[in-house]
Amino acid sequence: MNFSNQRLMTIVGMLFLISNGLFGQNGISEPWEKGLNERQPPNIVLKVIGVKPGMIIGEIGAGRGRYTVFLANETGKNGKVLANDIDEASLAYLRGRCRRLGINNVETVVGEMDNPLFPDNSLDMAIMVLVYHMIESPDNLLRNLKNSLKPGARLVILDPRDESIDREFGIDRSKTGSKVPTIKERVQKSARAAGYELIKVDTILPRDYIFILEPVIPVQKKSAGELIQKTILQSGINASIGLFNKIKNDPAQFDLSEKVFSNLGNEFIGGKSYPEALAVLNMGVELFPKSSKLYGAIGEVYLLTGEKEKARTFYQLFLKNGPDSLNAPTIMQNFDAMYEQMRKQD
Repeated sequence: MNFSNQRLMTIVGMLFLISNGLFGQNGISEPWEKGLNERQPPNIVLKVIGVKPGMIIGEIGAGRGRYTVFLANETGKNGKVLANDIDEASLAYLRGRCRRLGINNVETVVGEMDNPLFPDNSLDMAIMVLVYHMIESPDNLLRNLKNSLKPGARLVILDPRDESIDREFGIDRSKTGSKVPTIKERVQKSARAAGYELIKVDTILPRDYIFILEPVIPVQKKSAGELIQKTILQSGINASIGLFNKIKNDPAQFDLSEKVFSNLGNEFIGGKSYPEALAVLNMGVELFPKSSKLYGAIGEVYLLTGEKEKARTFYQLFLKNGPDSLNAPTIMQNFDAMYEQMRKQD
């Protein structure tokens, strides 16, 4: 977009805001907030992000409440705003401000740098206004916030466009080799790292972005162990191998972790069902060819079934792939004696 068109779009956006009467302070703003509220008209932002009466909203970095009072006004007597900040003095000012304005649905929450400390499963929405870009490592904050969001709740991040951030921090992107990420790239990276999906970037404000994120709901995987065990017991080992071959390349749908095969294999060992144990453990080895746990369990099966050299081979693999297993060297040094002792017990 060239400069003329960009300037035209900015003017059109400003006229839209003015025509909707959104620069007004509604009697609840403070004089020093006028400039920012004209830049980020609360009425239009709250409409865009879907704030409704009765909602419980957590505001991160609320400060003295520039946006808090508008959120409280919009959520109404049946809603609530949990206003978070790490600055207790600012929150004290906000409590006095709400008392003066007759606002009764704001509760202040003193948080930590990387944790807003909102109650679990309490919020219909969370919002950060001019906060995200100021945080050096926001990923942990977003990660800790997730537990406070109800199912379907969203996180809204209202932050400046790159031009404003660059001026604020003296960033020169024209320098050769400059690798400073854009605000969009930063938010997208944080979303992925903290388990969110960036579902929308609203550009209605000329100088700021409105990012809307939703927590990614993890897929409930089916238990491969339970399916394999059930198939072995009902249809035999060969049927279970056939099942394994069908599901082994689908980790998105099935829990195919090393622990699944180790636990099920040991369960069969405990039941003295050795062929079944070997079948399961070998499935695990196919997926985890460097698993000392699985090799050790196979070695134990061969030890218990009297196949001495096979047992020796798999205990050696156990030692090779698990040097941190303290008992492995002892087993190998005393293998023959241990074998004979176990055979006597049988």
